[in-house]
Amino acid sequence: MGKEAEYTIEPARVAKRVLIVGAGSGGMEAARVAALRGHQVTLCEKGEELGGQLRVACLPLYKDELGCLIESMASQVRKAGVEVRLNTEVTPEVVEKENPDVVIVATGATPAIPDVPGVKQDNVVTAVDVLTRRKDVGETALVIGGGMVGCETAEFLAALGKEVTIVEMLPRIGSDYGATYRHVVLRRLRKAGITMETNVMVEEITDRGVKAKRDGIPKFFPGDTVVLAVGFKPNKELGEKLNGKVPALYSIGDCVEPRRIREAIEEGFCLGREM
Repeated sequence: MGKEAEYTIEPARVAKRVLIVGAGSGGMEAARVAALRGHQVTLCEKGEELGGQLRVACLPLYKDELGCLIESMASQVRKAGVEVRLNTEVTPEVVEKENPDVVIVATGATPAIPDVPGVKQDNVVTAVDVLTRRKDVGETALVIGGGMVGCETAEFLAALGKEVTIVEMLPRIGSDYGATYRHVVLRRLRKAGITMETNVMVEEITDRGVKAKRDGIPKFFPGDTVVLAVGFKPNKELGEKLNGKVPALYSIGDCVEPRRIREAIEEGFCLGREM
């Protein structure tokens, strides 16, 4: 908003063959804009649907309207004439065979796994596992990480009737929320009966809960399931393998650095209109 005169989409001087890897918000927007400019665009997604992490982002409570964004972006991609290939994993060998003029890597990010003893036990799952219901959760759940993802996952579990505790190393829960919305989230968490523990440093995960320290004092938090919500790590592998092996290579979205949807969409838009 406010950049309508600046953010115009002009026909490309030279039409290029563009291969985009990853159909999340950034990849779809780059594909849409590049195709509108006259480039021949192929969008590859290793999953069964377009959307990437947007498919997970719309699962928490109060976030279901993000599903409309997925459908809108997917529709615009197809209307723009983009060739969409689902269930397609792109490797350096695939890129070599396609021989594109431009490769855009938009492979997103995966949940970060902290380096603490016990993290590989069967009672440890990620927030993505919980939201997609790929893993079962016991009657009591400890959510490690009190940022946006941790808060949304905790509320999701509480709605399923679970007893939930959020454990956060920082002094504040929901510190990555904007000031105007954070208090709304905290009020919902309290109303849902979710316990919130701050200034807690996790030291070990056991089959009965989490060993931690608060201000140097040992403390144990019991729980059937430990849910990891400590952030995401960028998927840089493909970009690193392709570096120097294609005429033009770009990376956008969470595979550069995990951020918000709006940043990924703007990066995709700007790259699509400039290359």
